[in-house]
Amino acid sequence: MTNWNGIAGRFFGSLERRLIGAMALIIALTLLLQFVSQREAFGLQRESDSLVRASALAENADQFAEAVGKLRTATNRGLVASDITTTSDTLTDAAIAIGDRLAKLRDSGTVLYDLPATAQLFANLDQHVAAILQVQATRGDKSALIAQVEAKNAAMEALAVKIVEQAHAHRQAAQGRLVSSIERWQFLVLGTGGVTILVVLIVLFDLMRNILPAVRRMHRSLQRLADGDLDIEIGAFRLQELQALSGPLETFRRNAKAVKNLAFTDAATGMPNRRAFQEAAEKLLTDSSDGRFAFMLIDIDRFKHINDDYGHATGDELVRIIGARMKSFLGDRSLVARVGGDEFAVALPLTAQVTGIAKGSALVEAMREPFSLGEYSVASTVSLGVAEVQLPTGSDVDAILRNADLALYASKKNGRNCATAFAAHMAEERSVDRALEKDLESAFDAGQLRMVYQPIHSIDEDCREVEALVRWKHPELGEVPPSTFIPAAERSGLMVRLGEWIIRRALQDFAQWPDIHMSLNLSPLQLQHDGFSTFLLDCCRENGIAPQRLFLEVTESLSIERNTRALLTLNLLRNLGFRIALDDFGTGYSSLSMVKSFKFDRMKLDRSLVMDLGQDPASLAVLEAAVTMARHVGAEVVAEGISEDHLVGPTRSAGCTHLQGYFYSHPIEAGHVWNYIAKVQGKSARAA
Repeated sequence: MTNWNGIAGRFFGSLERRLIGAMALIIALTLLLQFVSQREAFGLQRESDSLVRASALAENADQFAEAVGKLRTATNRGLVASDITTTSDTLTDAAIAIGDRLAKLRDSGTVLYDLPATAQLFANLDQHVAAILQVQATRGDKSALIAQVEAKNAAMEALAVKIVEQAHAHRQAAQGRLVSSIERWQFLVLGTGGVTILVVLIVLFDLMRNILPAVRRMHRSLQRLADGDLDIEIGAFRLQELQALSGPLETFRRNAKAVKNLAFTDAATGMPNRRAFQEAAEKLLTDSSDGRFAFMLIDIDRFKHINDDYGHATGDELVRIIGARMKSFLGDRSLVARVGGDEFAVALPLTAQVTGIAKGSALVEAMREPFSLGEYSVASTVSLGVAEVQLPTGSDVDAILRNADLALYASKKNGRNCATAFAAHMAEERSVDRALEKDLESAFDAGQLRMVYQPIHSIDEDCREVEALVRWKHPELGEVPPSTFIPAAERSGLMVRLGEWIIRRALQDFAQWPDIHMSLNLSPLQLQHDGFSTFLLDCCRENGIAPQRLFLEVTESLSIERNTRALLTLNLLRNLGFRIALDDFGTGYSSLSMVKSFKFDRMKLDRSLVMDLGQDPASLAVLEAAVTMARHVGAEVVAEGISEDHLVGPTRSAGCTHLQGYFYSHPIEAGHVWNYIAKVQGKSARAA
């Protein structure tokens, strides 16, 4: 039983075998129907021919019996008639008719007349006619002759009746066989045709109920796959051919979905990427005929330093956590995607009571809470640009994101850690900044860059040091401040080239001023650049400058604590004799562990620690704490931003070793540096 079930399963489980089997069965039944019909048709033909012959025999028998009856009638008339001539003609015609009909009977194939009695009975019809005529002619006693004549007529009539009965019986039998043959033909044709129709109906039912729905389901699956719908389930099929196809299709669907997820998902965080955000945002705007939406672009502030401090794996984890916090804060109706290394895009509907800038500002505030990264707790902020959309107008996602990007750029220019709403004038400002980036490249060869130097005074009023500062005089815009063109150089990739130009030009000027020191500001990008140490040392040799005369200033935002390349570069430079200064000390990135990671020769306090002295008592406490930390590790301390006389006393009292600011001098041209130093030294000598 199991074998039969297995065989049936293999047969009926195959679409090809089922269709071929069904067609073969239908063809076989059709051929059988044709064979049966043909065979029965031949049988009907035979029975029909037999009936025709039987009918002809019966007709001849009837005619024979009629001829015999006419002879007897003529005999009866002749026996009473007086005209012998007339009687003779009538009897002769009747006898001839009997002979003709008897011949036809014999030609019809009857064997009844081959009997001797039959042959004798009809053999001498002429003598019988003569006997009848003799009776008519006899005048005496005719009874014996009449009896003899009537006996022969009776015998002939009895034989005729018997022949008619047998002929009719033969015809009736032939007719019965024909009817039976017709009935058998009808039964066989009806049965065979019925079985054929039943098989066709079963095949049609199987086709409509099982095969076609399965094929349609497979077709729909293929169509949806072709249309890019990868969320369908291919499902299971009983037909072997479709089952063999469904497996690879399901594998293809899963692989394609995985590829699509990769194409639409940020691999590091699992968040939607730029492409996914673009499509989802377009669908959001297309499906909505009315309403207000806020589109935001968000950057993590100083994300590069976080990567440098904690490593890229921690940076990716921070991005993931920030994205999760954004999604949790904004709700399920929002679209949040990672569209760059440290950049997010957000789209969300707005209610009538909420504006995009209010939502953006709240989001910036929510991001200020420190993030827990296992053993680390990182305080990170974000800059945000927001553009509002009012449907049905303004549904171009690319244009909306460009506006949000302009607003984000404005947030960065405004000091970061804030949200800015898009305004029309931002496009013009951004175009100016881009023009600056482009013009900066030609400023090198056009001689638009120059170096100025700001003196640094010791607390005993002596001045034997300057800080090299770069300036750019734009032919149309005039003096462009470093706070504007330094970020432009970093954005345009010209920072390394600008840094090398500053070093070459500053050392050329510095070579003319013996016995003083100079501070050079280094960009974090320069410390990351291969061969920087060799370049700096070569420049010093070309100009005859000892490395000990140079302070190399790096910003505290460099975060060398975990930046291996920067730490190695600074250690190498320090071993070569250069002295290393930490600029902008106290801006929020400092930590005692960082200061202990590298022995700085000098700490330059950020001007924000000096500006509020004399106005806010807490400012003096912060200043004294920062100075104490720096002096504790053996570093000199420079107070920047000494713009007024009342700032000198507190900074000296706090323990600063050097002072710098407009109170002493603005940055001066190279040609005036030596005279300024000589003048200050002269004053110091006279004061002594």
